[in-house]
Amino acid sequence: MTAALCGAAGTALTVPPRTRLAVLPTPLLPAPRLAAVFGAGRLFIKRDDLTGFALAGNKARPLEFLTAGAVGEGADTLVTGGAAGSNFCAATAAAARSLGLACHLVIAGEPAPPAPALSLALAWGASVTWTHDTDRASVDRALPQAAGELRAQGRRPYPIPRGGASALGAVGYALAAVELREQLAECEVPAARIVVATGSGATLAGLVAGNVMLGRPWTLAGASASRPAAEMSRRVLRLATDCLALLAAAGTVTSADFEVADVRGPGHGLPSAEGTAAAQQAIRTEGLMVDPVYTAKALPLVARQPGAGAVVFWHTGGALDAVAVAQGGAQ
Repeated sequence: MTAALCGAAGTALTVPPRTRLAVLPTPLLPAPRLAAVFGAGRLFIKRDDLTGFALAGNKARPLEFLTAGAVGEGADTLVTGGAAGSNFCAATAAAARSLGLACHLVIAGEPAPPAPALSLALAWGASVTWTHDTDRASVDRALPQAAGELRAQGRRPYPIPRGGASALGAVGYALAAVELREQLAECEVPAARIVVATGSGATLAGLVAGNVMLGRPWTLAGASASRPAAEMSRRVLRLATDCLALLAAAGTVTSADFEVADVRGPGHGLPSAEGTAAAQQAIRTEGLMVDPVYTAKALPLVARQPGAGAVVFWHTGGALDAVAVAQGGAQ
């Protein structure tokens, strides 16, 4: 069955079935010392690194809807993929295990000793094939083949795009926007600027869709750590539009509803000097750990926001990579 919510105009939304994985709502915490460092006004951290499911961070919200979709279709195997360090792959393996499903991962590159995220995925019972091509786009080409091979074996696979980047996956963050609106109201913050890291685009797209259906109370800035800004903008626009349609929500998403900054620096998965400096400021002022791949690169956008209004930095997770960086720095 579907649940009903209402958008800004009071129109009923059609919310797809979900599997409860995350512990919600996640905290919204003030960060006054970090705000002072960045020259921001009021700064809040939305702690989606604390979703409470298998170190999944922001991956837990889309997986609630993606796994429910799989169960609803009678699937017995979740199939997704990414780089060897993909947190989404690990989270998908954990979600599959929690539901009694199998999980098969398609990993870019050649077989290698597993990174922490892949080690966890294997511990949760995932099987793995490698694309023998370091280009992460090779996963997109290999996923249909992997699903076809599983079907030939009599399995019932449910393919999930990298990062859960689909309209259904984005629903998790459209509803997270409703959660944030309630928390900001308690803090007497009627309007804010939201800053969030983006890789596959699903998190930002969901927030954009949610902001539109709530009447656009916020401005949104995405930090693209994976793709060029123009490509990411097109992806987010498409995903947000499809997400609104899936929810049967009123409104139209336009390119003016969000902005995207290219924060890749030396490349995806490689730390940037600006991100590293921001990560050090975060941990020394607020005890806040951010990972070098996504959240550290997004954090400097807080200092680039115009005006003196409230800013919300949406912390998407990456705990495993953050701990690895801290461990390396201690040696």
